[in-house]
Amino acid sequence: MRALALPALILMDLERNGRSALIFLPILVALGLLQALSFAPWHSDILQIGTLSLALWVLRRRFARERAGFSAFALFHLATLIAGLSWLHISMTRYGGMPQALSGLALIAFCTYLASFGALAYLLSLLAERHQLIRGPVDRGLLLGALWALAEILRGWVFTGFPWLSLGYAHTDGILRHWAPWAGVYAVSAWAMCLASWLADLPGCLRSARGPRAALAPVVAVVAVLLVTQLIDVRWSRTLGPPIRSLLLQPNVDQGQKFLPERLERQHDRIIAMLGRSQSQLVVTPETAWIMPWALTPPATRQRLLEALERHGGVLALGVPLGREVETGAVLPILSNSAILLQASGAVLGRYDKQHLVPFGEFVPWGFRWFVDLMHIPLGDFERGPRPAPVFAVAGHGVALNVCYEDLFPDEIAAQVRQGAGLIVNMSNLGWFGDSHALAQHLQIGRMRSLELQRPTLRATNTGATAAIDDQGRVSAYLPHLTEEVLQAEVHPTQGLTPYARWDYRASLALLGAMVLLALLWARRTPRLAPAQGA
Repeated sequence: MRALALPALILMDLERNGRSALIFLPILVALGLLQALSFAPWHSDILQIGTLSLALWVLRRRFARERAGFSAFALFHLATLIAGLSWLHISMTRYGGMPQALSGLALIAFCTYLASFGALAYLLSLLAERHQLIRGPVDRGLLLGALWALAEILRGWVFTGFPWLSLGYAHTDGILRHWAPWAGVYAVSAWAMCLASWLADLPGCLRSARGPRAALAPVVAVVAVLLVTQLIDVRWSRTLGPPIRSLLLQPNVDQGQKFLPERLERQHDRIIAMLGRSQSQLVVTPETAWIMPWALTPPATRQRLLEALERHGGVLALGVPLGREVETGAVLPILSNSAILLQASGAVLGRYDKQHLVPFGEFVPWGFRWFVDLMHIPLGDFERGPRPAPVFAVAGHGVALNVCYEDLFPDEIAAQVRQGAGLIVNMSNLGWFGDSHALAQHLQIGRMRSLELQRPTLRATNTGATAAIDDQGRVSAYLPHLTEEVLQAEVHPTQGLTPYARWDYRASLALLGAMVLLALLWARRTPRLAPAQGA
């Protein structure tokens, strides 16, 4: 309820700041909506930095006081999150059966909670300015960038985390992507916010008493960061042996029918038929492509699958719900969202159980059973897989499996890379979100993981985006959304550790700590900031 009340409190607080606030309120909302377009499928790093810098310029001129700045920034950030995550509405209403109004309120409440992290980072920067810990545009940008990235890290950890739409994901094709192998997506986010802050301060510097000379420091800072960004473009990985021939299945099963008992045999027949379309060493299905536990599958159906695998494939990574054991013992109730690696002989080479479960879909947070009961989604409370996650040997290479949105948590995949994984495989079912921008955003996230770890990624999904990504984050093969098709791709596993693969979040925190320290040191040699304009 507090999350639902916060937007109203924000509007009331802005109204207290007079007519000026109400005039600039639609501008901030519009800039927030535009910033959502910086992510996939429209992605543009320039648009993101541009909208951020304009929003910061408005905030610093019209909402300079801490309370007003917090409220106004929260509203700007909330607009971005609602637009960028609007696809959640599809899962709650179309497939969950939740009333439209309640789904809309749930989306606003959830996005308000997420926006509070970024707004808190902005508030801390304002407090640091008031107490003269920062005094000029250069140190202000450094501190805000570091605080923002720390808030994103926190958002990706609290209540199991939801780091979707971190700023850095808009930069998979921009110059700032070169920071990803060094300190991860949060380093990219930090520099994006930092550059936007410096650009927002340029007009004020030009109008100051010192004129153009005052703008010299932020301009030099922007140029220096961009130059360093180019110089740190290092290839840390090298290819390891011959490529792996892979086959990625995209069955395009309608989510509304996926779990109907009368459709199970038809769906299994579809998977078996798709196996026969290519010779391959590794075949990957989407998450829960096989609807029933392997041990409970009728023997005739299992045999047909294994025969198809023997004729046309090598090892099959099969997304399947599982009980405690694969072949014998307690197979019910279903306890995990899993994948098994099958040979044509029927031998199970390994089992991966999803570790990072989705709140409300795969486990119910305390106190929210009533909310989940309003959605008629056939999933329940799963158990988390054991840690550390296993790495599997396929065709002489280490393969790291992850399921669905687990690839939003780079530290977990980095741990698999340190264990010897040369290839990342993601198995997803985004059918819950229709043909929305969630599919393209998830592909963008997968590209960032390949950039950070310099490992190729294979993505097999139910409805899209099924793709092969090379170790530099480039999409080398791709299937259109909502098509029943297979993707044949050769990928070159790699070896060698990037700084982020070696140190994961510690690399991010080291960079952010250095930015804070540099900001404080810079402030000591900077005259006090001119009084801010506005409320």
